[in-house]
Amino acid sequence: MPSRKIGNFTLLLSTLATSISAVDVITRDVVIIGGGAAGSHAAVWLRDHNKTVAVVERSSQLGGHTAVYHHPSTGAPINIGVQAWMEYLNTTSFPHRMGVDTNGSMQFEPLTKHYIDFTSGLPVSYAPPSPAAEQAALSKYLSLCEKHASLMLPGFFNFPAAGADIPEDLTMDFSAFVQKYSLQAAVPRLWDSTVMGVGDFLRVPTLYVMQASGLVMARAMLGQSRAIVPSSGNLHELYERVADLLGGDVQYDSIVVGSSRNETDVEVWVKHRDGIETVIVAKRLLVAFEPSPVALAPFDLDDEEADVLGKLRFSSVYAGLVQHPSLEGLQSWTNTVPGAVEGNFSTYPLPAHVGRIAHQPGGGGRLFSFTAVGNEEDGPESIQALIAQSVENMVGVGTVNATNGTTTFPYFANHGLMHSRVSGEELRKGFIARQTALQGRRATWYTGAAFSSGFSTVLWAYNEVLLPRVIEGL
Repeated sequence: MPSRKIGNFTLLLSTLATSISAVDVITRDVVIIGGGAAGSHAAVWLRDHNKTVAVVERSSQLGGHTAVYHHPSTGAPINIGVQAWMEYLNTTSFPHRMGVDTNGSMQFEPLTKHYIDFTSGLPVSYAPPSPAAEQAALSKYLSLCEKHASLMLPGFFNFPAAGADIPEDLTMDFSAFVQKYSLQAAVPRLWDSTVMGVGDFLRVPTLYVMQASGLVMARAMLGQSRAIVPSSGNLHELYERVADLLGGDVQYDSIVVGSSRNETDVEVWVKHRDGIETVIVAKRLLVAFEPSPVALAPFDLDDEEADVLGKLRFSSVYAGLVQHPSLEGLQSWTNTVPGAVEGNFSTYPLPAHVGRIAHQPGGGGRLFSFTAVGNEEDGPESIQALIAQSVENMVGVGTVNATNGTTTFPYFANHGLMHSRVSGEELRKGFIARQTALQGRRATWYTGAAFSSGFSTVLWAYNEVLLPRVIEGL
């Protein structure tokens, strides 16, 4: 009986169907796995360049880390995950292509800020950097990001191969980089934006901190670029338009269970939530998800692919909305370790942790947003329990008013594994060059944050460089 090997498992073809005629077979130029910011943009770009596509998306909608919750009373959209499109190059071309305007603005509220050790629930005597010190440090950080931008943005196309050609600044731990350039006053703002997702970020190579919150974010923090939203306030509107355009070319609620790849074409076996199975035959495979071992298991990696991508380590990231009767008013609570006192900006919570709980603009009096970061082994259950425990800790010691009630989650988004990274030693040995060399191997190409950046607009710019190479010869 024919079979195919997936990771350490062998799946018999009979598990897909009793005969090939029982399986829906479709043929496309490019099959895209993942319908987030990178995959959705790629599908539209390819369609616009007269290529046929199929998108395999494991959830019931496109958008990835961009989701929306509509307030049950007002219907107002509340963005979950991505909060704005950060200005970078031709930022607005994709939304405008899809008929989505870019004339809106983000909502902000004046919040009373509390710095709390979430493990004990007690306040921490912490004072953030002065605005002037923060501004000066962010400006210096931005100049350093600009210095290395050509190596990293919109992807690693120009990154040196190995050794001395790789800037030492990018391979050193971020703590050493901060110390070298006296950037301490910039760190709390970076952590509070997106860097907390990198986990133990001070002991991660600077390259990956810049990838998470570098030039694009620093410019926005300094007021040098826009954070763009539609006039509707709903970022997910973009992906609703993409879904309408792609129609039946998207396989929703579907996962890849196996594949066959060679240098000229690919076959991808897809299983839908309802049990229906499809085989997609294509000339190119575009991977548009975070390349973790579990996610890549169905793609029968060769030795080089497995060795390179197996070196990556990740955090798990979660965002959404939380309610508890003791959380009320225009307040925010930032998880702060007790050692972060008297101007010490070099100590932060380690995963798994809840980073911040803050009143949600447009959510009424009792709707709060949260961001949480886990280790690779964490999942929604453990993180929800951690959030609930953090709130209970504050209630238990009187940091917030005690009330009867429990923690609930009107919206909980599991962003999965993110912020891929390797050690400084691996970077110096040429990891980026080996990673980049995977492009096109066995008719497989890669887009997404691991090869570019986590910002939607940078991913769109990256695709515009990558995709002409993908379709060359088709």
